[in-house]
Amino acid sequence: MPGATAAVPGGGIEEGETVAETAVREVKEETGIDVVFVRELDVVFVRELGVAEDPFGHYVQVKPTGPLPETWEHDGRACRWAPVSADLELWGLRGDFVHALVRKRVVGYVTRGRELLVFDHKGMEHVPTQVPAGRVDSHESLEEAVVREVEEETGIGVTVAGKLADGKEFEALFGAGAHESHAFHALAEPGGPHEWEHAVFGTGMDAGLVFACRWVPLDDPPLLWGTTDPLVENLRASIAKE
Repeated sequence: MPGATAAVPGGGIEEGETVAETAVREVKEETGIDVVFVRELDVVFVRELGVAEDPFGHYVQVKPTGPLPETWEHDGRACRWAPVSADLELWGLRGDFVHALVRKRVVGYVTRGRELLVFDHKGMEHVPTQVPAGRVDSHESLEEAVVREVEEETGIGVTVAGKLADGKEFEALFGAGAHESHAFHALAEPGGPHEWEHAVFGTGMDAGLVFACRWVPLDDPPLLWGTTDPLVENLRASIAKE
């Protein structure tokens, strides 16, 4: 984009290298950090620019192998993390597929009969009561992400019953967020404890935290994220029709 000076790592593929190997090497050379290849986002051919049919560039996603500082310097380059957004300005053509990195988010409203699954962060009284939620991994469907997030955050298995709100509906109810959110109704098996503690696993920011999980009456739930949740009313109405 005109005026953009920030760039992401990139460079030419050396003889005998795969695209994944080149990506890992270039990131190491240009930023000093170790990464692993995640996926190829797209390939742009020169013919699309009106020249020929040879590949012009491979756009790939990689991720670091360990925690890193917010900013650092490497070989005279000032490196930093920037929030992922579809309108992130990057130098030249290197930002052409940044929109493909904007991850979707799922929210799981899990019921057991007329009860709703909620949790609190143990030892963090300032954090409001929530239902399971998290970002969708690149290889997952929305439904697969709901099942995984519920298990990671509460330890229970569920089956997806249906969608409560797509991205546009969710934004209309709650306002624009950092991620496009999709809400689902999921069902838990009968039985099990009424309250329990669960150590969160997975690779999300909550990994290692302990959640105090419990079932609450669907007809009289607590505030979620500190406010009245309109999707709970939608869920009650949906269950009433069954």
